[in-house]
Amino acid sequence: MKTQCPHCQEIHDVDGRENGRRIKCPGCGKDFDAANYNLIPCPDCFALISKRAVMCPKCGALLKEICMPSYSADGAPRKTATDISQEKELANYRPSAVNFFWGILFGIITLPVLIGLFILIAILIMIYTSRYKVTTHRIIVRTGFIAKSQKEIWIRDMRGANLEQGIWQRIVGTGDVSIGTAATAETEIRMFGLKKPEEAVKLINSLRQG
Repeated sequence: MKTQCPHCQEIHDVDGRENGRRIKCPGCGKDFDAANYNLIPCPDCFALISKRAVMCPKCGALLKEICMPSYSADGAPRKTATDISQEKELANYRPSAVNFFWGILFGIITLPVLIGLFILIAILIMIYTSRYKVTTHRIIVRTGFIAKSQKEIWIRDMRGANLEQGIWQRIVGTGDVSIGTAATAETEIRMFGLKKPEEAVKLINSLRQG
């Protein structure tokens, strides 16, 4: 992790576990709180995000101009990694019903006492209000029925997609796909219960490598 001493302005490489801790500057010898040099606070929600981000993945605040394409010397628009006028949808996913097999079975069994009806409705709402979209520029997750939520990661800012499967998911061929950004070690986006999740991981990682 790179961190900058606020006293002498020197930039140093330190262990990532030192983030937030009090350390001594190797240059000037003064103490300061180590912070990731590549992160800045979002001006809207104050979450720490990458300096390269054009949109805050936490609150969706627009940090840089992304809608206007740049132009080459001959006046033709030039495609850029953040030019959403060039964005194309590549895949659209939702949680697979088979991922909720045991919940659906329990709901059917308990239908006579009405509990099952509420369980089945809840599962149906979860499936049809969860949308996972992959574009040439972004990974977008939309969830919620009344209170809606949207999270997104720009392809150029993400670390990569990882597949997570429980025992039952491996049996029925579903899985969760988790994606984080280069700015943090934590998972930023999770696409839950996808059918053939390997294909989603392959597609997303191919965009990152491209």
